[in-house]
Amino acid sequence: MIIDCHSHHISAPYNTNYLEWAKKTGAADYGPPYLWNNPIFEDMEKRLTVMERHGIDYSVITYSANVVQIIDSAADQVHTKADIVSDLNRRTHEAILAHPAKTGATGWIDLRLGSSALDEMEAVSDWVLGYSVLSGYEIGGQMKMLDDPEFSPFWQKAAELGKPIFIHFSSRFPVSTAEHALPGYMNNSMLNAGMGQLMENSLCLSRLVLSGLFDKFPSLKVVMGQLGGMYPLMLERFEMLYTMHLKGAAAKGLCVTDPENLSGFMRNYKNYTDNVYVDTHSMSEAGIRFAAEILGEDKILFGSDLPITPESWGIEKGIAQLNSSSLSDSAKEKIFSKNAMKLLNLTKI
Repeated sequence: MIIDCHSHHISAPYNTNYLEWAKKTGAADYGPPYLWNNPIFEDMEKRLTVMERHGIDYSVITYSANVVQIIDSAADQVHTKADIVSDLNRRTHEAILAHPAKTGATGWIDLRLGSSALDEMEAVSDWVLGYSVLSGYEIGGQMKMLDDPEFSPFWQKAAELGKPIFIHFSSRFPVSTAEHALPGYMNNSMLNAGMGQLMENSLCLSRLVLSGLFDKFPSLKVVMGQLGGMYPLMLERFEMLYTMHLKGAAAKGLCVTDPENLSGFMRNYKNYTDNVYVDTHSMSEAGIRFAAEILGEDKILFGSDLPITPESWGIEKGIAQLNSSSLSDSAKEKIFSKNAMKLLNLTKI
């Protein structure tokens, strides 16, 4: 069995209208339009055909970085952004209800909308598998990441509702500037997608851990794509730094090991891996093996990024990489399906 935990759907007419808006305005903030023009975005029947072709039994709908621009471009004097978010989730619900044995969905929660976002969490809580957010949002001209105090009510509500949070990079984390643009076709875009997005994933997870979020809400589970960026690579380095600073604090007579003192408590990154899941999208077979060794085979989910990543890479190659890896059959089974079934409480597949 294969459960795809990283796939995207934007119900009609929103994706079609977005493409028309992007063509009219020339907007390419989230990459060239061909990333978003696959009919699978709106057409569930085409999605099911691809799933059947590759033996994918169940697809979990999540949301990509450009959803904020889709919402902004659709809002007008009559329909607020909160209206658009609610309608987008409603249409997604209708789409999966037509194929309940094959598809499920997270609910899109737009954290720019304050209390309206919490209302939306409650409104969709009876049918979503989890909630989709971005790793950061531009609010008032400032990039705010998920550990920002402004988002504390969201995390409290998420803990109360008890469903996992799917985090997608915002693609707004700056790794280059117009003043230092690289020559060559698409080089700046490649730098952002090939490096900046992974850095954003890594920074987001690091800030969630080090801000004390999981100390306040230890039951929270988050899912990050792309193996969490550099997250698995960083655990040993953070432990080294933790040991160094712990000794330094002791030499100064400081106590930084009291978890009751959240502002003065020093956290060992490795102690929070139970809160974090990652998916396999676009990573190498060696990278997946490495993550399984460092994080544990229970913490990895299969993800394809359908339909943004080409089918031949995200699905076909992704499945082949995992099947041909030296991981045990039981580990492969966990990554392909069992971990997702447990995390998402999928009992009817």
